[in-house]
Amino acid sequence: MKVLYEQFKFFLNLYFLIVSCSQFVPALKIGYLYTYWAPLGFVLTVTVVREAVDEFRRYKRDKEMNSQLYSKLTVRGKVQVKSSDIQVGDLIIVEKNQRIPSDMVFLRTSEKTGSCFIRTDQLDGETDWKLKVAVSCTQRLPALGDLFSINAYVYAQKPQLDIHSFEGTFTRIMKTEY
Repeated sequence: MKVLYEQFKFFLNLYFLIVSCSQFVPALKIGYLYTYWAPLGFVLTVTVVREAVDEFRRYKRDKEMNSQLYSKLTVRGKVQVKSSDIQVGDLIIVEKNQRIPSDMVFLRTSEKTGSCFIRTDQLDGETDWKLKVAVSCTQRLPALGDLFSINAYVYAQKPQLDIHSFEGTFTRIMKTEY
């Protein structure tokens, strides 16, 4: 139903639907019904089939991505988890050339400067490289396990329709001694 709504949202498709429906009124009938309904039906059939194929491909890609394994850092060490089991707040270890399952705030990288490039794949097949920089105070920690010893929190905005922006902040709470 949504596919039909999306198609008839366009003026020309809606126009041809109205013209085709007008052929049921004897006073407005000009030619044979199939000369109006066949082209409209063909266009709608091709569109519905194309949307179904695209939806099936998205379903398969989502299923594949949701079953991919990632290393999750815990107090006891690394644990393998499926991407569908990753929760907000988990510390995920991302390896070189590995796809990331969602928006992330980078806490540490293997580069001294804390920078890394991530490749983003768009729905239209275009790929972009984006520079991301790790949080400076966590980048300076001597070991990966030291992430559990700091008192901090991460704010991440709710999921947005705009896939090109993500707002996340890291706040470290410093201990004050009296």
